[in-house]
Amino acid sequence: MRASRVLETVLYARDLDAARRFYGEVLGLEVHSELPGKYVFFQMTEQMLLVFNPDLSAIQKVEDGPPPHGATGAGHVCFRCGADDLAAWQAHLEKNGIAVERVLDWPRGGRSLYVRDPAGNSVEFSDGTLWGFRPMRTLANEKIVIATHNKGKLEEFAQLLKPYGVETVSAGALGLPEPAETENSFAGNARIKALSAMRASGLIAVSDDSGLCVEALGGEPGVHTADWAGPDRDWNRAMRLVEEKLQARGATTPDKRRAYFACTLCVVWPDGEERIYEGRAAGTLAWPPRGALGHGYDPMFVPDGGTRTFAELSADEKNRISHRARALEKLVRDLF
Repeated sequence: MRASRVLETVLYARDLDAARRFYGEVLGLEVHSELPGKYVFFQMTEQMLLVFNPDLSAIQKVEDGPPPHGATGAGHVCFRCGADDLAAWQAHLEKNGIAVERVLDWPRGGRSLYVRDPAGNSVEFSDGTLWGFRPMRTLANEKIVIATHNKGKLEEFAQLLKPYGVETVSAGALGLPEPAETENSFAGNARIKALSAMRASGLIAVSDDSGLCVEALGGEPGVHTADWAGPDRDWNRAMRLVEEKLQARGATTPDKRRAYFACTLCVVWPDGEERIYEGRAAGTLAWPPRGALGHGYDPMFVPDGGTRTFAELSADEKNRISHRARALEKLVRDLF
């Protein structure tokens, strides 16, 4: 098991008024609640910064609430986990010889599990219910629709998500229509595709909008990457068009042929919640194109630090460094 999110960070201050002014007025944090002389709690999106007076937190009675912690004794950290994961954490900790100090059910809902680290610090595992945060989302072991009709993209997603038990099906395989991509940003178009696939299938939808951005061409083709391949998606034609434009601008040396692939992922659930993740892979453009693997502009893109094009790399090699892999890394950290 892996602890991946900090739900609460705790600091200690005997002068709570000064702490409130610093974190609230100087750093601009929102005060969630406070009790003069005892504590002041700040909220940062879905994380809490708690400032305790150690004279009180260090002498808390276990039967009244959390175990003691404070600057004069052991510190405290709280990791966030799903409500269903607490039993698994308890079993995991006990298996490793770590005694559970207390399991606390909060009056307003939510449960916390407390143990001690080897230095005596109080370590808590809890979901966000105590603070009214939304339940943690996960895609593990779900069936999802990948909002694409591109077989190459589907294969990339399927390979990258397979270790997490995710079952993938494409919008193309389900016979879903391709929505018009009318936005002028990758995020906007990714959202259009994900919403369309989710509404038509009833499944969690994952879409990406990705493209090649060439510096010498002012970022083109960018969000119009697929359009340059024409209605029949002739990628040889698209690559020739990029090369013709580069030649017209005298971009014949590597320093003038800089480009990057950008990928924006959008995840949409049937209840309307969505998440956005972005990744980039920088490199230079080669000519003539090389390699028979990959898809799109891959045969002319050489990633930084390499000598082969994306189309000369195996799927495993590409999936370690691609723009899609980097965006997916962020998705995985958030949803698995």
